[in-house]
Amino acid sequence: MFKQIPYSNISTRRFKVYKEWFLDQSDASVIPASNEVGLFDLDTSTNVGNGIYTHTLYHSIKTKYYSANGNVISQFGVMYNPADYMVERLFSDQIYVIQIPQIKYGEQIKKRSVTLVDNDNGITYVDDGFGALRTELPRYILTGWNINTQIITFLVNGTTIEVTLSSLDLNSGIGTFTLGTTEDRYVSYIDFENNTMITNTPLFFNDVGLDSAIFGNVFYDDGLIVMTDSLAFSNYTVDYRSTQTIHETEILVTADRSEFNYSQNPSAVDVVLENSYDFTTTKITNVSPAKTVKIKEVRDITQKSSFVGTVGTGSGTWNDYSANVSLDPTGSYLSTFITTIGLYDSDGEMIAVAKLPKPIKKLPDYNVSFLVRFDN
Repeated sequence: MFKQIPYSNISTRRFKVYKEWFLDQSDASVIPASNEVGLFDLDTSTNVGNGIYTHTLYHSIKTKYYSANGNVISQFGVMYNPADYMVERLFSDQIYVIQIPQIKYGEQIKKRSVTLVDNDNGITYVDDGFGALRTELPRYILTGWNINTQIITFLVNGTTIEVTLSSLDLNSGIGTFTLGTTEDRYVSYIDFENNTMITNTPLFFNDVGLDSAIFGNVFYDDGLIVMTDSLAFSNYTVDYRSTQTIHETEILVTADRSEFNYSQNPSAVDVVLENSYDFTTTKITNVSPAKTVKIKEVRDITQKSSFVGTVGTGSGTWNDYSANVSLDPTGSYLSTFITTIGLYDSDGEMIAVAKLPKPIKKLPDYNVSFLVRFDN
């Protein structure tokens, strides 16, 4: 028996799924590229060994990702504030590129999921959800430190901010910073040679937050990691999540009390054959050879009137339910069991088959509904 499914019983929805990945240099090597003077020359441009020339790589990345100057129309990748383009998209003469294969990031890398560990220098970078890679612990760029006045000068978003460091306990690492209000922070590391300072938590005073330094960018849609202000490295691990959109179709299938009450099980019907004959199929090259199959012509199919069990002396008919339902509503009557649901298109072609985890009894005077879901 076939039944047409109304469009109101069909719905589709989509949702994103994420898969976690762990890669290292054996999956995608770090490609160093630097700014070279002059035009491209095979003799002077370095080939990194996989057919990529650093001269063209450097300038192509610079042109596509770092030359929009805040123009949101020509800008690639996300940013927190396009007005701070020159701060969020810092570029240098030496960059390090990691290209993740598309099969391992799907539609895009999930934002705020990247953790890059530089194993050569022991530095961990995380993305902030807007394409910027910062150190796991806040790292600030120092532009000055006046020992007499205890004023430290930070470079934040291209502007200079002065913060008073009234005290610093070198044993405990606790420093007292003042910018409008006073806050205590743990100073983990001060590097006077590279003019950087690391704290345990971000420096934040009233409504003024000091953004930590940006060392590179993640371009989520392209699976590209570009380190623009980091130390040289070649050994790394990166943890991130790929993104894939799943489209789910949900169909409400109903079998009303007057429908699907005729069992299609071969043991429940009597088949009367009209004739049978042999038929030779045509050979299909590289698919199947010619063969002989038995064709049966069916004259009639009728439902068996009664059944006798193979164990004991139990027997039953299709009228058991009608005769006894009022007396024994929970009895095990002889009725149709639904095990499979087939879905067909408008041309009568089967497009999906749903298998039930266990047979469902279809009683003659009860409606039964099924929700069929499949991804595509």
